[in-house]
Amino acid sequence: MGGFLKRVVLGILGVALTLGFWTVKGWFTGEAGATSAHIPEKVWDGGGGTVFIEVETTDTARVSATFESNVPMDDEEHEYLETWERIEPGERTYKIEVPANVSGTAEVCADVPKVGSRARIALQVDGSTMAEDSATLTEPLKPGYAFCAQIQLVDYATGAPGED
Repeated sequence: MGGFLKRVVLGILGVALTLGFWTVKGWFTGEAGATSAHIPEKVWDGGGGTVFIEVETTDTARVSATFESNVPMDDEEHEYLETWERIEPGERTYKIEVPANVSGTAEVCADVPKVGSRARIALQVDGSTMAEDSATLTEPLKPGYAFCAQIQLVDYATGAPGED
């Protein structure tokens, strides 16, 4: 029985070491995606301009924004940042200094929406609304579904919208 137990322990240890290696390797090679539990005031070194993300919700929600450099993923200059923040019902505006040529998605998703819940998200550049989405829940949310408003951007700095 001792030999069998030793093989099981060594097998579990081998899996743990492999998973640990993959995680740590990503830190050193830049393959690991960065995340942040708040919406930043500045993305990387900024320099492309300042944008405003406006959020409005009738429920507690999660606001998220992703930022990805528009270079091939295998390019050493490729960067990716995923950010999010929990918010209370109401309006909130995020002022973010962004780099040029960075795409991504911004969304607000209600935690426990009810019929009549509303969500809105918009991106402003130089005082103009460049992308906007809003939604009102008109029927009970089906299991496995989320209630969100979302915008996709080809370039945050210019406000160029992406495909929906």
